[in-house]
Amino acid sequence: MLRRIFRRLPRPLQRTLYRGGQRSDRLRNPEAVVTALGLQSGQLVADLGPGYGHFTLLIAAAVAPDGTVYAADTDAETLDDLAHAAQERGITNIRSAHTDRNRLELPEPVDLLFVSATYHHLRDPVRYFEEARSLLRPGGRVAILESRLEGIAARRLNPHGSVPATLHAQMSDAGYELVERRPDLIYGHLLSFYRVSPR
Repeated sequence: MLRRIFRRLPRPLQRTLYRGGQRSDRLRNPEAVVTALGLQSGQLVADLGPGYGHFTLLIAAAVAPDGTVYAADTDAETLDDLAHAAQERGITNIRSAHTDRNRLELPEPVDLLFVSATYHHLRDPVRYFEEARSLLRPGGRVAILESRLEGIAARRLNPHGSVPATLHAQMSDAGYELVERRPDLIYGHLLSFYRVSPR
């Protein structure tokens, strides 16, 4: 009901009330997101909360043939489905990493930790990413893709997202520095890159 009313409002007023996008928006152009990650063959990547693997499968192709992608999730069934999808496509460099809900667990440190539409589910993101610093290789990065909760109607229309300023402050508290922001790839979403702070 609220969304139907919202869509009838003039566009400028819509943008004032809510400047974010739906969770499904991030899947409109996954190729552009993966290109922006700047991946190279041979790199190690962890995809936290891979879902159906829309990004995971593309990332695996970007780091092939010598790179590895760890699909990290708390749900073993999700990981099994993704492994099956990779097998059907002949993709052999994806590894399942069954992880705890409150602590990231990976077989080895990675060059990139990719977090798409998962950050807002974390109960204590500061502690989570503070502990995850040990799972980044020297020069490693964290890339977070989140729907932007901006505007007074944001939480009503889409509770699945993060306030950019809050996310950045939390990552800073966890010991990271913001190195790049890409608001231009997908409507209503923000792709942010972080590195461990030198402090």
